[in-house]
Amino acid sequence: MAHLLYGHVIADGLRINYYRTGGEKPAVVLVHSLGEYGLGWGRFPVFIEPGYDVTAIDLRGHGMSAKPEQGYTLENLSADIFWTIRTLNLIKPVVIGHSLGAAVTAAFARTHPALISGIVLIDPPWRMEQSSLEEKILAAQFYLDRIRSLKAKSLEELMEAGRQEHPNWEESEYMQWAKGIQLVSENTVEWFTTEKRPWQEIAAGLTVPGLLLSGEPELGAIVTPQVATAVAGMWKKGEIHHFPGAGHFIHRDQYFKFRDVVRRFLRYVY
Repeated sequence: MAHLLYGHVIADGLRINYYRTGGEKPAVVLVHSLGEYGLGWGRFPVFIEPGYDVTAIDLRGHGMSAKPEQGYTLENLSADIFWTIRTLNLIKPVVIGHSLGAAVTAAFARTHPALISGIVLIDPPWRMEQSSLEEKILAAQFYLDRIRSLKAKSLEELMEAGRQEHPNWEESEYMQWAKGIQLVSENTVEWFTTEKRPWQEIAAGLTVPGLLLSGEPELGAIVTPQVATAVAGMWKKGEIHHFPGAGHFIHRDQYFKFRDVVRRFLRYVY
C-alpha cells in the first residue's frame, strides 16, 4: 500500500475515525464487526488498493473513535457510515461490512440507496427466530464477560488466544484482531439489547446490488441456509455466495475465495 491517510469525521457530535488509501479511484468503504476496528481487514485493503480508494471506519465505541456511554443502535451506527461518506465526499462507494458491520451496512443501504453503488454483507447477525429479551440479555452478558476476560490479557496473550481459537488464519491477522479487542469499549454491549428493525424488513427494502456471503453454521457462521434462501427471495438485486469450510470470519477463513468473489463484484458494479 503506497500510503495510508488517518482522519476523523463528526457524526452526531462524535469523532468517528477512519483510515483511507486515497486516490482518484472508485470508492470502497469497509465496516468492521463488533469488537474489531478499521485496521482489522488484513490483506484485503492492500489487495484492492491499486484500483480503489479504500476507507475503513472505526465505528463509535471501537478503535480510535469516540466511545459514548450509550447510543449503540442500528440507526446511530448507520450514521457513522453516512457522515463518513458525506464528509469525505465519497462518490457512490461500495460498502462492505462484516457481522455487526454487515447489519449496519444493510440498514444504511435501505435508508440511503442513492449514496452507494452496492453492498457486500459478510455473515450478518440475521437469524430466523427472533431473540427474546432474556436471550438478548444473556448474549450481552456473555459478550461483556468475554471482552473483559480478553482485555485483561497482554497483546501477546491476545494474539495467542486468537491462534488457539482460529488456527487457520494467516499469521498477520492476529495482531490487528488483538488490537481491536484492546481498543473496544465495554459500552458497546448495549448493542445486544437495543431495539432493531427486523432484518426481514431491511432485506426486503434493499434496492442496491449486492452480495450476501455465508459460511457453515457448524463452524460458527450465523447465516443458515434457511436465512440465505429467505434473503434471496427478498433482495431482488442480491446474490448469495456460500463458502464451504468458512465460519463466521469468512474474509479470514477463506481469504482467497473471498477476495476473488468481492473483486468480481466490484468490477461488475464499477
